[in-house]
Amino acid sequence: MRPETAFNLFTYGVMPAWALLVFAPRWKWTQRIVHSVFIPVLMTVAYAWLLLFVASPPPGANAASLEGAMRLFQEPWTAIVCWIHFLVFDLFVGAWEVRDAVRRKVPHLAVVPCLVLTNFFGPVGLLVYLAVRALVRGTFTLEEEAGAAPKPSAPPEHLGTGVPAH
Repeated sequence: MRPETAFNLFTYGVMPAWALLVFAPRWKWTQRIVHSVFIPVLMTVAYAWLLLFVASPPPGANAASLEGAMRLFQEPWTAIVCWIHFLVFDLFVGAWEVRDAVRRKVPHLAVVPCLVLTNFFGPVGLLVYLAVRALVRGTFTLEEEAGAAPKPSAPPEHLGTGVPAH
């Protein structure tokens, strides 16, 4: 497979997931496909395979300096590995935005522009979502339930009592 073909496959391959987040966020198949581990696992397997067996970073390529990082993108397969990294994490953040908006009752139409921005500009989309959520719900946090303290989990009744579980 040519690098350009792989790039297009991954780039356009995640677009149906983004479309589901935008147009059908509560549909059962959106839940089963986008909010499951299926897409991230599938893409991560491809990412790992390309990273280990296909990509060959040019000499001096590394993440420790700007020059080294720029060299990572000079080899097509290494650039695709980096691109998959972005695609997986951006989709993960977009899916989280939708789930969080449902939990916090943020209107979906207010989330749609955030999803578009998250797809194309990752952190900017997340920031805009957090700002929209703050305006709509008055909360600016990454906690799953704003203001809620974690509930201590009690051990099952049979633990520590000497009574076997049935």
